[in-house]
Amino acid sequence: MKIALTFDIERDIPNFLDTDFGVKIGLIKILSLLDNFQIKGTFFCTGTVVEQQPRVVHLIESKGHEIACHSLNHERLNELTFEECKEIISNNKVMIENKCKNSEVIGFRAPYLKPPKFLFRLLNDLGFKYDSSISSRKKSLYYQMKNYKIQEFHPSSYYTFFRLPLSFYFIRKWIFKKELTILYFHSWEAIDIKRLILNQKSKLNLVKNYLFRLDRWINTGDLFITRIRKFIKEALSKKAEFVTLKQLTTIK
Repeated sequence: MKIALTFDIERDIPNFLDTDFGVKIGLIKILSLLDNFQIKGTFFCTGTVVEQQPRVVHLIESKGHEIACHSLNHERLNELTFEECKEIISNNKVMIENKCKNSEVIGFRAPYLKPPKFLFRLLNDLGFKYDSSISSRKKSLYYQMKNYKIQEFHPSSYYTFFRLPLSFYFIRKWIFKKELTILYFHSWEAIDIKRLILNQKSKLNLVKNYLFRLDRWINTGDLFITRIRKFIKEALSKKAEFVTLKQLTTIK
């Protein structure tokens, strides 16, 4: 049984909040947690984070984790043209590679797990070796994959369930029955998002995000870290192997 822990490093809840506490504080908590268990993860970084806080790349790389691309500013790539997407992802890749000392950047994940239909042609042109944007094999049928040497690692789009009270138990049981699971989290989940939402001046935003988007704030912060720690302990007790996506890549 293999498990890949992957984290999207982006501003706090893109297109809602314009803060970066998840990058400044949440990422440190996540890296510390992984250090405690001596396991490695894959971190998909936006260009905005890399440009504004270059220390992030250095910190992730110094801990021996994998660094990959996650667009420039968390754009909805499925709404853009081929050339627009190519420029965004190419710039993202260059930004990260310019900050890295030893890492080869070979992976990509589309924001919101919504890539454009031409994703694989684009990634092939830019020298990527894998993608982790399509949540199921069934959805892969929509994308033009066959003619391009890009490996797809399907992320489990159940990250919210890790924070919901009852489903945490059932999700764990499901994961431990699979040969490979790719888990998908965000740096902002490791901070208290509820507090940020309650501090919003806009009453409409407060109501919309507090009452109708529980997935954005429930069990974030220290509770999130506690749950991930509990999961890692249980997985290790069942002889699970934690891997990066680069380790799983077979395309040379």
